[in-house]
Amino acid sequence: MKTIAWIGAASIVLGACASSPVPADRLATSQASIRGAQVSGADSVPNAALHLKVANEQLNLARKLITDGDNARAEYILLRAEADANAALALTREAGARADAQKTIDEVQRLKASSKPEGT
Repeated sequence: MKTIAWIGAASIVLGACASSPVPADRLATSQASIRGAQVSGADSVPNAALHLKVANEQLNLARKLITDGDNARAEYILLRAEADANAALALTREAGARADAQKTIDEVQRLKASSKPEGT
């Protein structure tokens, strides 16, 4: 009787894992987020490049999990990949904004220096 119960429990667990649909939408969203970070230049910003690398690794792991039929776990990994890609994009934008702000500060200082009357 215990054997039948174990077989029943095992089939429920295996059935639950196999019944998760392929997370195609999540896969597409994660890929798009990674492409967005790449296009923005995340590879040239050290912190962003690290997040982008992790996102790509997670995307590859998720693809393997999908191939192996572990769609539920793949969906969670894809969520993490998307979050890392979004972090890479945000860090890239921040670096660009900081560079622009520094250029403006330098220009203002240059203009102030050039507009001072001589002898002051």
